[in-house]
Amino acid sequence: MQEEPDGIPHRKAKSLTMKVGLVLERFDPQRGGLEHWTWQFAKELVQAGHEVHVITCEFVNPAPEVSLIWHPVEDSSSPLQRAQSMEIVLRGLGLDIIHDMGCGCYADIYHAHGGSTMAAWEHNLLRIPRWRQFRLWREKRYREQEAIEKSQQSQAKAVFVAVSQMVQKHFEKLHHIPREQIRLIYNGVDIHRFSPEVCQPLRWPTRTSLGISDNEIVFVMVAHNLRLKNAEAAIKALNVLCSEEAPVRLMIVGGKRPKPFLQLTGKLGLTNKVAFLDATSDVRPYYAAADVHLHPTWYDPCSLVALEALACGLPVITTGYNGVSEVMTDGQEGFVVDQPADVATLAEKMKQMLDPDLRADMGIAARRLAEKHTMERQTAEFLTLYADLAPKKP
Repeated sequence: MQEEPDGIPHRKAKSLTMKVGLVLERFDPQRGGLEHWTWQFAKELVQAGHEVHVITCEFVNPAPEVSLIWHPVEDSSSPLQRAQSMEIVLRGLGLDIIHDMGCGCYADIYHAHGGSTMAAWEHNLLRIPRWRQFRLWREKRYREQEAIEKSQQSQAKAVFVAVSQMVQKHFEKLHHIPREQIRLIYNGVDIHRFSPEVCQPLRWPTRTSLGISDNEIVFVMVAHNLRLKNAEAAIKALNVLCSEEAPVRLMIVGGKRPKPFLQLTGKLGLTNKVAFLDATSDVRPYYAAADVHLHPTWYDPCSLVALEALACGLPVITTGYNGVSEVMTDGQEGFVVDQPADVATLAEKMKQMLDPDLRADMGIAARRLAEKHTMERQTAEFLTLYADLAPKKP
């Protein structure tokens, strides 16, 4: 066993040089999320001496000195056709390991960053109108995704990576994947790119540019899907604090289709208290300007943005529907609200964050937790899995 700096041991991966295929629909690290994670992971594999092939419809390598081999796949609006095109390319490459991010149906490892689609759909049903529920299950893209997943699950030798215990339970209960085919590997974060030391010099310039005064407590929410990540609850909870004249602000970064939330903000008279900011390839200035990270999500397998915020030393308020909540201790690195719809409890937890001493203590604990979930550690766990699977391939 090898011991990491945090004192927690893990298995040391066998020293094998492998040809690894990473499969995803798009590879552009500037887009963030899955694509930025895959870029970080690919760099780790190259640094470990492995040959990395990227099988995707669109490829952008921001650092040509990092040797990645691109295999283009014909793009299509049909997820099923894309998956079939990927299989044709993959069959001719002779790879030791095929690591699919959830979009194909020919791989050794299926690593669905979005978690269980069935669970995500069920959680979506909790918050959308009934007429939309009826339509949702009949849209072609959902039916095709279901067909892809059934093909994946028919492969008895494939391994399914769950990024949290919540996802593992969903795989077993909703998709009927046997426990022995599931490997639990939590997401990792780049603690060098996201750190208090990086954020500190960015804090005041960013706050000044946004017109934030010294005494204001800023909550930040980073999300594309504002409905799923529950911007409505964040805005309503902020309204509770504003009604008590608390010096607070909310930044919502990167949200698509913000119109209904802009309308809610205007209706509540919070136009000067809530800022909707465009998506950016570098969210660190906003983490730096903030005091607390809000993520009251309806479903998130293991939120990358929550891990980034923890690494920056920000306390996090999230829900039990986020896999990251499993590694947090409620009241230590932040707070975990059981139900996303519980605006009153969310507001109460936000109110407690007005205490600067509590925020400081939680910020230290947040960074300490992130240091136990590094990208290096996650890569080591995957390399161990690769070493287990590669010798078993024909």
